[in-house]
Amino acid sequence: MRLKVLGAYGASDAEHNLTGYLIDDWFAVDAGTLTSKLSFAQQARVQAVYITHPHADHVRDLPHLIQNRFSSPTQPLTIFAAKEVLELLVRDVFNGISWPDFSEIPSAANHNKPVVQYRALTPGKRIVFNEVGITAVPVDHQIPAAGCLLEMNGQSIVFTGDTGPTNEIWKRTNKMEHVVAIVTEASFPNDQQALADETAHLSPNTFGEELKKITVDAPVYASHRKIPFERDIESQIRNLRDRRARVLLEKNYTL
Repeated sequence: MRLKVLGAYGASDAEHNLTGYLIDDWFAVDAGTLTSKLSFAQQARVQAVYITHPHADHVRDLPHLIQNRFSSPTQPLTIFAAKEVLELLVRDVFNGISWPDFSEIPSAANHNKPVVQYRALTPGKRIVFNEVGITAVPVDHQIPAAGCLLEMNGQSIVFTGDTGPTNEIWKRTNKMEHVVAIVTEASFPNDQQALADETAHLSPNTFGEELKKITVDAPVYASHRKIPFERDIESQIRNLRDRRARVLLEKNYTL
């Protein structure tokens, strides 16, 4: 499995990018950063995007990914999300005001069919898409949010998206086979624990507590760092006494 980390931060500037991951060049998880780091040819290879929740730093590039496909002869893009998450995404983003709903607009370049389709997932129910197992699992954030368990080519990978302390996704992770990586978050440093708690995020301290709930032997990556606190968070993650604890970098991983 090849994991391309296009963005690993909860904010952006010239050197840091919003949350976005691409697996094997065709399956994306979150879309804070997609089009801003991918060529048109690379975008055309993306077949599916799983959205953990509709906060702007996780969906910023999604409208542009859809728009860029509209005039190109390519296969439809499938957007996956838990049912509540997808309802918010359509209501607040693809509402004809913030952005058109391209699932309702035929594309002449695609045989007068829409270039995007939505698939609402029932939390906890596994589905298969192009031989990939996908299970949406609710996590604990300020708004409806669901991480995902992905099974691809005999390997499994877990993404929580944004979350505070949570339980169900770890229970399911612990039952999975061949887990090669877990991507969760640590948004604020330890001295801002109150803010992390209030906004339903993790600090390195609570990241460490979540590690204790995970029994699988796989690297657990901290993503979604807030830029002003980047160095403190990275240092605090590295000081955890668990060899699985890692800082997620914007680079390509072979898992």
